Amino acid sequence: MFRKFWLDTILATIFIFGLMGMFRSVTAFNIFDVFDPIGAAFDDMEFTDIVFSQLRDDPVGDDRIVLVNLSNLQRAEIGMMLQIISQYNPACIGIDSFFYTPKEDTLGDMMLMEGLASVEHLVLASKLIPHPEDPAKDTIAYSWEGFNAFAEKNAFVNLITDANVQEELKMCRTFVPKFDIAGEQRVAFAVQLASYLDSAAAAEFLERDYEEEVINYKGNVLDYGATKFGTKYFALDVPDVFEENFVPEMIEGKIVMFCYLGKYLGDRESLEDKFYTPLNEKYIGRAFPDMYGGVVHANIISMILDREYINHMSETAGYILAVLLCFLNVALFSLIYRRIPKWYDGITKLFQLLEIGVLVFGIIYVLDFFNFKAEIGVALAAVALVGDSLEVYYGVVKNAFTKEGRKSLFKVDKL
Repeated sequence: MFRKFWLDTILATIFIFGLMGMFRSVTAFNIFDVFDPIGAAFDDMEFTDIVFSQLRDDPVGDDRIVLVNLSNLQRAEIGMMLQIISQYNPACIGIDSFFYTPKEDTLGDMMLMEGLASVEHLVLASKLIPHPEDPAKDTIAYSWEGFNAFAEKNAFVNLITDANVQEELKMCRTFVPKFDIAGEQRVAFAVQLASYLDSAAAAEFLERDYEEEVINYKGNVLDYGATKFGTKYFALDVPDVFEENFVPEMIEGKIVMFCYLGKYLGDRESLEDKFYTPLNEKYIGRAFPDMYGGVVHANIISMILDREYINHMSETAGYILAVLLCFLNVALFSLIYRRIPKWYDGITKLFQLLEIGVLVFGIIYVLDFFNFKAEIGVALAAVALVGDSLEVYYGVVKNAFTKEGRKSLFKVDKL
């Protein structure tokens, strides 16, 4: 009897995961489009977003990084701004933008070159272009060689989202720290910039060897309430630079990043190079992207320099946790099914609600206090399905494989 009980528990657990796989395949074909209005509001949300948008204490701003708005400037104007900033001896200057080809305005290109040449430690952006089928054919794009020749380093600016175009929801929670192309390791833009201020911190970060890193967001630039923590980074708008409306100490020895921050500082309407982040005040059904790409890079730099990483559970560990929880639930619910069948539905539903609540609260608490992100999506699905699925297993599947069970399906009681 004991051996039969555990065999049923194992088989029922396998059955539940089979159902989960089937449901996942069915939803992939959008059969349940009727639920899209509800699903769309939650699809871009993770429970851990609550930590960043609602629970985190107000962090201290980071004055080691200064952002300079590129706005819609011509190349000549960018070159002039580079010369102004470089004379104040920054630790490095990174440009989160591309200049792919020379223009007919040769004077503008020459002025940009003069600006680039004035920078002692210059990091120019590159872009990874992974091949969809063959990693050996991965490529990388740079600015035109006439400009790129002035770069001391190149680093890729790719950020991870599920969107294919800007108009789609671009949620950015993670990034790739390094990438190998043709046997050569390339590092992310933020990692390269951080290395100029603290090479040991950057090296330690890369030694973690995570394929993807969760971004530990600190805050935004001026955003008029788009995120909970605005104005955590110094930002200079175009007039500020040309009028030199800053003190030398603001630039000297700091990481300076030229990037797009809107047509003007505080511009919330522009969507160019703009992302949704977990800091968004509306963490469910987000209405508007909240952070420019350059500010995302700044948050990554802060995380590296402060060594405040977010560790996260591997996908394999997430599946192991899901199987373990499912197995324990199946064992407990099987006992209830056998001993007190009249109470089965009520007790199991109550237990499932409590368990899901504890799991959700647990991942939020663990991220908030220990900077560890647990992957429990599969575990939550298993817990939600186990009660009803177990009834199907005992009431249909198991009976279908026994002669007595099949007979009882067609048995007619005599009046």
